Amino acid sequence: MTKNELNQYNQFLLKHIELTRKRAIRPLYRGDSLKNLCKKLNVNYNYEKTDIKTIVKRLFMVGEKAKRYYLDGTEFSIDTIDNHVFEKIATYFENSLGNSKPYIASFFNRNTDLKKFFSDQNNRQLFSETINNADASEKLIIRNYYLTLLHQLATLNYKNKSHFVSTSEDYEIAQEFSNYDKNPNRVILHCWQPIKRQKSIIKKHNLPSHLFDPFPFQKETSLLGGIFPHFIWAIEITLNNKSSFHLNPAIFKNVITDKLFINGLEIDQSNFDDIINLTKYKRTIITDGINMWEQ
Repeated sequence: MTKNELNQYNQFLLKHIELTRKRAIRPLYRGDSLKNLCKKLNVNYNYEKTDIKTIVKRLFMVGEKAKRYYLDGTEFSIDTIDNHVFEKIATYFENSLGNSKPYIASFFNRNTDLKKFFSDQNNRQLFSETINNADASEKLIIRNYYLTLLHQLATLNYKNKSHFVSTSEDYEIAQEFSNYDKNPNRVILHCWQPIKRQKSIIKKHNLPSHLFDPFPFQKETSLLGGIFPHFIWAIEITLNNKSSFHLNPAIFKNVITDKLFINGLEIDQSNFDDIINLTKYKRTIITDGINMWEQ
């Protein structure tokens, strides 16, 4: 790292700390096995020798996508808010209520509003009518609220085709998910998320909400679509128990301002199509910073 790069990196870290303290952004971490990341990015995995340079290059170009984006299937897209989506959500919750796993039962016992609402078949019609009274932007917020809970509950009928990627606000939790005490080959993504404050659409429409998260100790933040490379500032790679830390090169090409942390790093993605076609991802996401589409 040159002296100028070191100065730029220090500016980035100072701004990151400042905006975290102001609660303008939320630092996030994602732990995983190196093998899983290699599979998604289509990099040959070798227990002792893996092409780290290629991993870094592809990650900082395409980011990390949710399961939906590297699996075949016809599940609804990231911007779909048709009635059948909400019918599926109601079915997912009903099926989850019948799940015998202790942690799922515990979640519903601690969130009685959800349990009462989705266990009553008569509320199916009420749910549908309420959704139809919401505008398009509200429907999307409502949909994502309930899908986030289903994702975090790891319900089998949604988790395996989820539109979300799990992260944690706690670095040590990310370490646990990377299985750091047993797995010599692992990764941790260092990311952030701008904090958006919005009115509770769930309350506005008198829909059931939750008071307790499925796994509060995990401090999970579920990111819709995945983790865009513009919000990944580093990746920590451990290969054969030897760790290396790799910064997103876009850090050195951006002016460090508050706006950068809200909008994300500007990245030259002129060869995005070439890189994404080398990975296992079967579809991509386009966003204007507010809305998302798939292609």
